[in-house]
Amino acid sequence: MASGKQGEQQAAEVLPPEFYQTSVGQQEGWLKIGQYKVFAWSVSGLESCVVIKSEDMTLVFDMGVAVAESVRVPNVFITPNLASSDFHLSGPLASFRRHGFWKEGDLVDELKNRFAHLDLDFFRLNTRYFVKAFPTIHRVPSQGYIVYKEEKKLKKEFQGMAGFDIAALHRQGTDIHDLIVTPEIAYTGDTVFDVFTNPHNPDVLRVKLLITEATFLDDDLGKNMLKKAHEFGHIHLSEIADNADVFQNVGHIVLVHFSNKYSPKYISDCIRDKLPLQLKGKVTPATVAKATTMSSS
Repeated sequence: MASGKQGEQQAAEVLPPEFYQTSVGQQEGWLKIGQYKVFAWSVSGLESCVVIKSEDMTLVFDMGVAVAESVRVPNVFITPNLASSDFHLSGPLASFRRHGFWKEGDLVDELKNRFAHLDLDFFRLNTRYFVKAFPTIHRVPSQGYIVYKEEKKLKKEFQGMAGFDIAALHRQGTDIHDLIVTPEIAYTGDTVFDVFTNPHNPDVLRVKLLITEATFLDDDLGKNMLKKAHEFGHIHLSEIADNADVFQNVGHIVLVHFSNKYSPKYISDCIRDKLPLQLKGKVTPATVAKATTMSSS
């Protein structure tokens, strides 16, 4: 990896809690989580589009619908695993297939051929950010992503030296910096909770911002909603509430992909009433899509 051994070691460390402290706000549908802005348009079974922006990076996850905020974003990552022969198309792409513009198998074969030479588990966004994929658990083969940030920090032995002396060392070819790599953002897409209890990549639980799903919130009388969540490959809010300690090193959690039957108020009430104290200030529901579609219907 381009980050080097020392960077790998830094990313693997459990950082102190103050490292993850974030300021959280909201403006015109955007959630501001620390240095990142998140526009999460997501309704279970209908459509998803999660846009992430910072001063030096922009990307979209699961652009199943092109919201205005996603226009001209240069990097798009989707969670269905295209390398799988089980990959299926839905929504607008399915209509293209039905009308004969392409066959599903042809599309998958074309994608495999076109990207066969690439490392699909690693993608560099720019000189400071790169993205790594990790497997998730859903009804179809799927994957999530972790966004890493690289920063140079003056090595300890050179700290305190005069600037001109440091510059002279640099001109002589001395390596004066450590490369610090930190896991910044994780996005799971559709998955069951097991992705957190036995994570393929532990960094998913060390990020400053975790965006994950909570499709089911309630416990309907006479229905085992937790079992239903498992059967459909999703997460129930109770699993997050009952495993709060799992997220102790996560800075903030944005929940998306709520069932369409829940209103924004019901979602907010569940987050307030069902989460333990250590998660109440750490979890924000993304309901802009539901609030917009309900107000316009």
